Amino acid sequence: MTGEDMKEARLRLGEIWGLGRPVSMSEMGQLLRLSGDRPSNSIRDYERGKSQISGPITLVIEMLLAGAKHPDA
Repeated sequence: MTGEDMKEARLRLGEIWGLGRPVSMSEMGQLLRLSGDRPSNSIRDYERGKSQISGPITLVIEMLLAGAKHPDA
């Protein structure tokens, strides 16, 4: 998964969930249960290509896009 794929996933998830907007970077970080004070920083780094997106994160995003429900939903 590339940074551009991450951006597209945030957009598509916002559409799927009827938000009328993309899922924010902060929401995506929390959704993926990223650690740290500002999970949005990790999403930003992924999207800018500063950090590589791991296999487990890719898998979760693919599952959500395929219709899996988030456990906190």
